[in-house]
Order: sequence, then structure tokens, then C-alpha cells
Amino acid sequence: MRFYNILFSLLLLCFCACNSEPKPDNLIDEDRFVPLLVEIHLADGYLNTKSQMPDSLAYRGNGLYTAIFQRHHVDSVQFKKSYQYYAVHLEQLGKIYKAVLVQLTAKNDSITKLLAAEEMRKSRRNADSVKKAFKIDSLKQAAKRDSIQKANLKTNAAKPIANHK
Repeated sequence: MRFYNILFSLLLLCFCACNSEPKPDNLIDEDRFVPLLVEIHLADGYLNTKSQMPDSLAYRGNGLYTAIFQRHHVDSVQFKKSYQYYAVHLEQLGKIYKAVLVQLTAKNDSITKLLAAEEMRKSRRNADSVKKAFKIDSLKQAAKRDSIQKANLKTNAAKPIANHK
């Protein structure tokens, strides 16, 4: 009896491993699936940064995903079936996600460069404003010194006249 159980288990495992699931009729090809997944993952990241209120998350998420599917001329059922097909065919899914990772990394690098450039502009602006403030302050101090010196000259000039009387 034990032999039959092992044989049955092996045959069942063989049938499961030889899953020859046919391609769905409306399978999204890999070239169209990569940009779709990139946008889906960006939307997921955006939604994860927002407040986690269940109603608002579902409201924002549904609208966002619907807009992405419309932009790529795909519906959610077609996306699910395609994703399930690629999940069974891991080699194809691996290639797809390598391309997704390349695109997301490129987007991240470009955003990082933009943020670094903006930070550089801000620091230059701050440095320039500090220089301007220092110039203005030094001009005010110079003007103050000049007015003090003029006042001292007037009082010094007035003293000898007062002493002569």
C-alpha cells in the first residue's frame, strides 16, 4: 500500500509540474507589460506614502489604477490573467521584472539628479543672500561710522568755538 501512495504522489507531482497552461486569449505581451508594471509599482509607492485610511486608499487606488489601465488600453481582468500567466512562467516573469527594475532605477536616478540640482541652486541662493546681507550690513555699518565721525567732527569743531567765548 505504501508503494501505491508514493507512486500516486509522484504521478500527481509530475502532472502538476507539467502544467501546460495555454496562453490566455488577451495576454499582454512582455513589451507592453513592462511599462504597465512600472506605472503600477509607482502608483503603489505613491499610495503607500499617503494616509492609510481604508476608504480614501481604496478611492485613490481605484481611480489611479483605472487611469493607468486606460492609458495602456488594458482592463483589470486582462492584467490579472496576464500576471497569473507570467507568474506560472517564471523565466518570462524574471525577464520582465529585470526590465522593470532597470526602468525604475533610471527614473530614481533622474529624480535624484533633479533633487541634487535643486538643492545646489538653493544653497547657491542662500550663499548669495548671505553675501548680500553681509554687504548691506557692512554698508549700514560704514554709513553709521561715517555719521558718527561727522557728528564727532561737528562736536569737535564746535568745542573750540565754545572754548573761545
